[in-house]
Amino acid sequence: MKRFGKVLGLTLGIIGLSLILGIATSHEVRAAVSALVTVANTSANPVPAQSMDAKNAYQVDLTVGLVSGFLTSQALTIPAGQRLVVDFVTASGGAYSLSGPIQPSIVLESSLNGGGQANYYLQPAPTATVIPGTGQMHLAQPVKIYADNLTVAAGFAGFSPASYVFNVAISGHLVPIP
Repeated sequence: MKRFGKVLGLTLGIIGLSLILGIATSHEVRAAVSALVTVANTSANPVPAQSMDAKNAYQVDLTVGLVSGFLTSQALTIPAGQRLVVDFVTASGGAYSLSGPIQPSIVLESSLNGGGQANYYLQPAPTATVIPGTGQMHLAQPVKIYADNLTVAAGFAGFSPASYVFNVAISGHLVPIP
């Protein structure tokens, strides 16, 4: 019982100290009063009320892989005066090598305003169900890539592929180039 009293006293002491410190260190903040804002839009010049993302949604589905011993790439068509903002990428397919291990990559090659190029490497991982000899892999992830020009290419690390084919789906939206 004596121990309970000590613990209770210690607990009440900590609570009391916390309250005292909280009150002593709090600061009162007052907001500055400003003039009211008046919106002067007319029916000829209304305030936009719809989502620009939904209006300018962009989706594309394409295939990259190994054709006649060469890895392929595909350039996306982005309308003039627009910039593509890539929000999500999925890739599913397979790659294997007869020589040894291989790590396929989906490469998004982006450039802005005709300037330098940035490469984004996405690496699919094996599927949960492994089927021997198929090299099945997948990837699904959010990204944030800006592009006036965008090419999707196949790449790999490790041994040369004997087979390589991936379906790539890209989802995003278009915005006007400032």
